[in-house]
Amino acid sequence: MFEYTYNMRYGDLKDFDTIKPSAVLDVIQDVAIRNSDQCGYTMDKMREINMAWMLQGIKVHFDEPVRSGSPLTVHTAVRNMKGITSERGTIIYQNEKPVVKAVANWFLFDGNKGRPGRIPADMAESYTMHNFEDEFFAYSKPALQDAEVIYQLRVSNKDIDTNIHLNNQKSAEMLMDALPFDFFFTDMNVYYKKAAVLGDILELCSCKTENGYYVCLQTPEKELCVAGIFEFNK
Repeated sequence: MFEYTYNMRYGDLKDFDTIKPSAVLDVIQDVAIRNSDQCGYTMDKMREINMAWMLQGIKVHFDEPVRSGSPLTVHTAVRNMKGITSERGTIIYQNEKPVVKAVANWFLFDGNKGRPGRIPADMAESYTMHNFEDEFFAYSKPALQDAEVIYQLRVSNKDIDTNIHLNNQKSAEMLMDALPFDFFFTDMNVYYKKAAVLGDILELCSCKTENGYYVCLQTPEKELCVAGIFEFNK
């Protein structure tokens, strides 16, 4: 497993004691990229072969809030790689205790063909697979629901990634903007359906669930872009 130590920044803080969940997503994304770099598939290499990884969904469980002050030790590895998809598991430790676990499901987009493409054998062989035995690490998308429109927003310069799409972490952060500030969730599951691009107008929608909230971003024509479930489960 790839290991990286992350030291928190001031901008990661939600308050004096805890870290924003969106900052944890940033860490998960950043360490996954570092692992790919180590395997020889840097962003420059992916650009050279005209391929890109696109996130289909991410599921995260918080054993407890991530606290400020102590660094995070992040362990990550590919769980499986087959066809066009790759599943990556991540476990975050703080003070030697596991505090977060996550599984992300990706698909490979082949820019040469303009569609998803099979993962090349040499790419798959470059990654060390790890067998995450916990059944949590098998990703399944959340159930979609009807939700009420709260407000509209526009995808701006600060929101896009290197593919000129709405960044995965930024879109999850937009979903979390619909949650009450003091709502602590233990589980989140975000599903990415359609990429939004710079300048798109989106509707932020929300509804309550039994243990939390369902939130989504959709176009004014009601086409789903991103949806997430945020729940507190004992």
